[in-house]
Amino acid sequence: MKQHFCWKCRTVMPFLEENEWEQVSPLLEGAKKAIQEYREENNCSLQTAREFCKPEAMLKFEELTGKPNVHFEIICHHRLKNWGQECPECGHLLRTPKAKYCAKCGWIIS
Repeated sequence: MKQHFCWKCRTVMPFLEENEWEQVSPLLEGAKKAIQEYREENNCSLQTAREFCKPEAMLKFEELTGKPNVHFEIICHHRLKNWGQECPECGHLLRTPKAKYCAKCGWIIS
């Protein structure tokens, strides 16, 4: 796990390396279903269920990263492999593996 600035979250977040992703990704499938079941069992709104239901994927992410309450939809885009390399100038991740420049500092791959 590495900490990087996330362009989507606009804050520093933990990004999962492949061995960690392999532990979390199978649990993501059941996360949506867990929230649906929570709503049915508790007769509550989606907002309430999202706030109080903690699917296994969220608990595993917290166990691996120490960051609590990261919603499973957010976890999906914190797979390090899906981002580009670290910029050698500023250290931010490039937005995609195919990126040719750093959106943060303007560094260009030559």
